[in-house]
Amino acid sequence: MKQETSSTITIPRKTFLRLNGYREPMPVNEIMMFSSSICGDASYYVCPKCKVTLEWEFMDFCDRCGQKLDWKGCKKAKIIYPGTQNAPAKNLK
Repeated sequence: MKQETSSTITIPRKTFLRLNGYREPMPVNEIMMFSSSICGDASYYVCPKCKVTLEWEFMDFCDRCGQKLDWKGCKKAKIIYPGTQNAPAKNLK
């Protein structure tokens, strides 16, 4: 006679949310603008999770971190420039 065993795994809530969060779509709401005197201007959408520019527009998932992407509001995306994302705030005193 076979004995039944439980296959339930307990995962801490914080870990579950971090792992499952990639399945919930995040809105793409930033565009990185690059300027060059030789090539002119170029812009790329930015992954909302890993903050890396996306190689292709309207992909379902970020090719770097795997985050599911929501493109509904992308036409209203905020324009950002290289070096401004993580720049420390300047003291204006």
